[in-house]
Amino acid sequence: MQIWNQARRNHRVPHDQNHLHRSPTPPLPPISNTQSLRTPLNLASSTSSPPPPQPSRPTENVRRRADTGQNDAKTAAGSSSDSTHPLNVLKRLLDSESSYINVNEFESRAPKSTVSPPSQFNLTSSMSLADDHELEEHIIRSAIGEGADVFAYLASLERQADEEGGKDQKLGVEYKEEIDRFKDLHASIKRCDSVLASVEDYLSHFQNDLGLLSSEIETLQNRSIFLNRRLENRKELESRLSGLIEDLFIPPSVIQNVIEGEINSQWITTIEILSTRLKRMELFKAEPHSVNTSVALIDEIEPVLRMLADKAVERIRDFFVQKIKTLRVANVNAQVILYSVFLKFRQLYAFLAYVNRQLADDIAHGYVNTMRWYYSSNFSRYIKALEKLKVQTVDRSALLGHTESSRMLPSSRTPYANATRDPLILGRRINIVFSTDSSVMMESTAEQNDDVHWMEIGFRSLNLALMDNICAEYLFIVDFFTFKSAEQQSQLFQEIFQPTFQLGEQYCQKLLEMTLYDAFGILLCIRITQLLTFESQRRKVPVMESYCNRLNMILWPRFQQIMDAHSDNLRKLSGRPPPPGDESKGLAGAASVTSSAIIGLSSILSSSHISSVLPHPVTQKFANFLNGILELSPEDLEWEPVSISVVRLRNEFEALLTKISNKMSAGNVGTPQQQRQHNATVRERFLYNNYMLVYTIISDAEGKLADQERTHFKNLTDAYAGAGSLK
Repeated sequence: MQIWNQARRNHRVPHDQNHLHRSPTPPLPPISNTQSLRTPLNLASSTSSPPPPQPSRPTENVRRRADTGQNDAKTAAGSSSDSTHPLNVLKRLLDSESSYINVNEFESRAPKSTVSPPSQFNLTSSMSLADDHELEEHIIRSAIGEGADVFAYLASLERQADEEGGKDQKLGVEYKEEIDRFKDLHASIKRCDSVLASVEDYLSHFQNDLGLLSSEIETLQNRSIFLNRRLENRKELESRLSGLIEDLFIPPSVIQNVIEGEINSQWITTIEILSTRLKRMELFKAEPHSVNTSVALIDEIEPVLRMLADKAVERIRDFFVQKIKTLRVANVNAQVILYSVFLKFRQLYAFLAYVNRQLADDIAHGYVNTMRWYYSSNFSRYIKALEKLKVQTVDRSALLGHTESSRMLPSSRTPYANATRDPLILGRRINIVFSTDSSVMMESTAEQNDDVHWMEIGFRSLNLALMDNICAEYLFIVDFFTFKSAEQQSQLFQEIFQPTFQLGEQYCQKLLEMTLYDAFGILLCIRITQLLTFESQRRKVPVMESYCNRLNMILWPRFQQIMDAHSDNLRKLSGRPPPPGDESKGLAGAASVTSSAIIGLSSILSSSHISSVLPHPVTQKFANFLNGILELSPEDLEWEPVSISVVRLRNEFEALLTKISNKMSAGNVGTPQQQRQHNATVRERFLYNNYMLVYTIISDAEGKLADQERTHFKNLTDAYAGAGSLK
């Protein structure tokens, strides 16, 4: 209803101000506050001109005017039934809330009488009082007062009535002139009523529609809440499934490439995509809080992925089997194939191991068998070529103190008179240890070489070639068989190289058999083995240490035996008994001194040259031999038996020199006392010269052991320095 009233107020027809100013509005008769607004005004009497006034008595005039008022009142009453009378319409509009006319403004336009009538008095009421004589008399008395002139009052009243009649006529004319305008206004008001009725109907329907719209809005709001909840659920589901869909989706190009594509670098990328999909699928399956939709999706995609993975595994298996077969071709370089093909496609083998571990192990087993055959056959052929080298033979004649029938003079010759072939002189043989040249002797060169070589040449070539292949193979195993642990990788390597290691050990044994007493050669092989161990550690290849340790277990005992043979030979030449529990030491045939050696020693002790104080030939050989041992032992390692062997050999050498010096004599010169003094001087000078020679030769050696020996012989030289200075 408020909306309806607001619409009615907003659509009020404004007053035509121009019309009001254009023609004056006829004044309306005053209406009493107590009179009903619906009482019609008598306008019928004003349709015709009243008769001209005639002189009459005031009473008659009053009566006439009252009768006229009654007639007018009756006419107005008769016409009150006409609902279409303009004034009636105007009254109804003024009573209604929907009136478009300002009542106050309309009443203000009514004409004002110059003489104010008594309160609550108007024309209609006077007409009613005219019929009532008593009321008329009462009115007159009340008007003129007691004792007033009635006729004078009536005369004034008549004049006033005439004036008012003229005014009424003028007012009737004005109302007649305005009747058309009121009719138009009435028609406009009716049209407004019809429009407002339609508006009211429209607004009522609009209100109903608003009610329906409100209910629909409420329904939509509930629907929106429901949709928002579903949207949140879908977003949550999407957050869970988006990763699954993205991770498990396989493009058709990938499927086609797996089945029909060429195995190349692009195919490796395809397999990586497939591997990623499989791993993601396993992760999603392992999630404990996966939704049912993801489980259904995985169940739908998993068979497709499995079939595609099986097809890829089949192609990978055939590819590696074919490449392994190429390793069995004669004169093939396996390292090139391993690093250019196998390592290039190692992702494929990793995928094979992820999908089918048993098949990957079978391929690894086939690879191990192939490479075992490859290395064993090639190194066997290489060792046979090295065995064809002419190796310098060193027998027991190279022992210290062997067959010395005469003094070592510059013109004398021995079986090893050539210094470059003397097994007791190290010389340039030491260069093989400190050489930076990592090249090895080729197989063809070894077969066609007629030169004589020391044992360390073939030993170094074999083990350098072996170390290069060991490092390459081990690093390949570590990079290719990534799915295996370090222990399993080492086991694979040992299975491949075990026959080759045995070949290397056997070759080392053959070298020792060919050179029984080459102490320098054995010690050089030991140093080469140690260098190989350090190099394998630098390259992070720990599997070679076991092989090097086995070589050391072969070489060190033989070196100790040779050193013991030298010591035993010197000891027996000096006639000293062996130490307790030492009878069984030494090589076969070296435990006892040969008869030629005993004969040589007897000739030395009984020769006429015994009075010579020059260094003995044994001293020269001992000094060269000791110097070579010291140069090959720059670091005195506690676990090495070198220092013990050197001390023992030195003691035997000093005992031999002491025994030789005791047999020296200056001849029968002077008194016995002078002869004894002269003999002592000759002996001390002899010892001084021998010890000085040893000290001079080992003076350039470096290392802790060399310093110890140099200090020892320096002390001996100083002890006999007085005798050495005599002429």
